[in-house]
Amino acid sequence: MSGWRPPLQARRVGAAHQRKGRSCQDAVAVARCRSRDGQPVEVMAVADGHGGEHYPFSDVGSALACEQALLAVEEQLSLWSLQGTQAPGLDAWAHWLGAELPERIHSRWLARVRQHGQQQSMDSEAEVSRLYGTTLGVVVMAPRWWGYTGLGDWDLVRVDADGQGALLSEEEAAVGGGEATGSLCLEEAAQLFRSGLEPISPPEASFGLLLSTDGIRKSCATDADFLVLAAHLMATPAAGASEVLCANLDQITSEGSGDDVSVAMALHGSFSPPCEVTPAFDPSMKASPLPARRPLLFGALLVASTGLGAGWYWLQQRSLPSPPAAAVRRQIDQLCQGPAGAIAGTLSSRRSQFTGLRQGRLAAAPLLRGADLDPLGALIASSFDPATGGMVQGEALGALSLCPLLAAALQQQWQPPTIPDLPARR
Repeated sequence: MSGWRPPLQARRVGAAHQRKGRSCQDAVAVARCRSRDGQPVEVMAVADGHGGEHYPFSDVGSALACEQALLAVEEQLSLWSLQGTQAPGLDAWAHWLGAELPERIHSRWLARVRQHGQQQSMDSEAEVSRLYGTTLGVVVMAPRWWGYTGLGDWDLVRVDADGQGALLSEEEAAVGGGEATGSLCLEEAAQLFRSGLEPISPPEASFGLLLSTDGIRKSCATDADFLVLAAHLMATPAAGASEVLCANLDQITSEGSGDDVSVAMALHGSFSPPCEVTPAFDPSMKASPLPARRPLLFGALLVASTGLGAGWYWLQQRSLPSPPAAAVRRQIDQLCQGPAGAIAGTLSSRRSQFTGLRQGRLAAAPLLRGADLDPLGALIASSFDPATGGMVQGEALGALSLCPLLAAALQQQWQPPTIPDLPARR
């Protein structure tokens, strides 16, 4: 088998939102387009509306973001060929993904939300877009290359034929930490897009791409767990795939972050993960719920019955050896001796761990026991004071022997998060 297979998609309302009777703020969409010379191009998009009182129409905003992204891609593909002497080179496609497409998506989205706002009899057109705030991630998959673009806290993972996953795109941490994220409602939104393009070499290469909103990654204690989970989601079979994928997402949000979750994924070549799951989701195969004090998802695996594939369930908390102080010490030295500007970004990439510990959704003990596998997570847990919900002080802080820059960066991360401010009124 060669080329791209049609993408799968699924979206589920978060368990926390269900309990509060709130609508799903996520959106997901996939489509097959054609270039001017008739070549097939698969496209997938996910968006996460900000929610809350400041963004009352963000569920509409996320749906419009996916819709307008697919239309903008289709519009450009109808004008350009992918093969022949008239076909643009990779540099031209990369420029389109990084500059032209973001501008086009943003302008189309603004026009649609303003149109929707007029239907709601809103007074000030200048303020309308803020009410629809949303992130957006888009992946475009052509016969000889694939690329992505988007803004905000979505995630893109590539899983190779050996089952190993790699996080390809994530939002850079905001200055000073916190939970702020890029949004289409911002005037400078098009400049906040991040993009990339990869040629497919060799042409028959086997791999998969998974695009998701942040609710899935936030449900994992570590990025390593997130990559394992991505690989297992990629193992969703073709037969009954939608039902299995939706069932998996339901369990992710109920036992994880409680946030809305959306995913789109596509396979290239003869990609077939080493582990497979059965088409039907069997609730009887589900492991016992995680203890209440550790509701954050630790990981996922497949149950081995006849080969691998008897069923899917969440990995139980494992007994790990006591954390070697050397692992945390090496992590501290690496951060303190490395580039000063890299410390804040490194810590901000783990903001889900800071938030989980602070809110009581994540226990420090598993991170400490897993110091050998995730020394940065163990360092974060070591710096946490459960009594105050912030950073350790006094003797406990002194025992870590942090350099001033690392101590300041950790202190910043332990500050209570704030809801992103609306763009300044003009």
